[in-house]
Amino acid sequence: MANTAIVRHDFPLRLYGALSKDKQDSSLVLSPFSIQVALALCAAGARGDTRRVLVELIGAPPDVGEQNRQYAALLEALQEAGVPGVQLETANAIWVRQGDRLRPEFAEAAASFYDSACSELDFAEVPAQAVQSINAWVESKTAGKIKDLVNLQLITTATRLVLTSAIYFKGRWASEFDKSHTWDEEWHGAEGTRKVAMMHRSGAYPYYECAEFQAIDLPYRGEQLSLLVVLPRQKDGLAALERLWNAAAYQQVTASLAAKAVILGLPSFKVETSLLLRSTLCTLGAALAFSDRADFTGIAAQGLKISEVVHKAFIEVSEEGTEAAAATAVLGKSAGVARESVTFQADHPFLFILRERDTSAILFSGRVLQPEQ
Repeated sequence: MANTAIVRHDFPLRLYGALSKDKQDSSLVLSPFSIQVALALCAAGARGDTRRVLVELIGAPPDVGEQNRQYAALLEALQEAGVPGVQLETANAIWVRQGDRLRPEFAEAAASFYDSACSELDFAEVPAQAVQSINAWVESKTAGKIKDLVNLQLITTATRLVLTSAIYFKGRWASEFDKSHTWDEEWHGAEGTRKVAMMHRSGAYPYYECAEFQAIDLPYRGEQLSLLVVLPRQKDGLAALERLWNAAAYQQVTASLAAKAVILGLPSFKVETSLLLRSTLCTLGAALAFSDRADFTGIAAQGLKISEVVHKAFIEVSEEGTEAAAATAVLGKSAGVARESVTFQADHPFLFILRERDTSAILFSGRVLQPEQ
């Protein structure tokens, strides 16, 4: 695999931790990867303290050239993850106000390292057409799963630049669930107990357990990508699990997974989320990039700042496998198998992470409070 030293887990886990506190009463899905790539494009054109805060936020190298090379390697490695039965696609684009000009070195870096094309749109005179163009691109890159990412409330006469990043995944399990082994069982959620469709399978899986939770890693075909499911021991233990779930915990789990015979019960589920991330990213330390003091002179000569970061994500898990998609828009405006088996019965709220195994890069993450949202 290509050099992917850029992969760090603190930004995805910090972002999830902040969002989980803001949205305590709903299931959640996001693509930290899509958000991180969009912010990396911004960081590539940021200067001074603005670049510093973005670099610290996403964990990029201080040197912009090294950042660009490492992101290019990561994007290339993920493109290589596709095998028969697994589709993984990423795409980036830059939309600039008609008549404005990007700095040639930024446009070249965006194309060369982030495979990002640049298009002009008339945000001022025909904003509805601009919105339609961006949304059509997003929809085409996510197999129609992400619609209406931006709207006329976000695109204004002050809008000068929109950066978009999309990711789409569709993968079949390495060992699929037999549909005849799906039946209704009790789900214990915050709103009480009810019946949900629970998939069942017994087999050997990478597994980890401790006093607070169990974790199982469910591979897709080719076994380079997997879905890590983290289940609290207590049926009402998700909030406590989220408080301790950080980059160190994630690395401990992924490094300690070991083959185990598992009797698995997992609900089929579908989650969709729409997020405005400005407030959360400011809380995590990026407020300067959203202020009038922002310095994005590496992108364009005129003053730019980030006005909002919009994100939509979708995931659906079934007997055959998983389909997931996400898109992010950054809007800029002026200014070995053991014989003894264990039971993993996911009949109460849990966390999930769709990851690339070699690097543990987090492509999607979230939680299930109710299997059907």
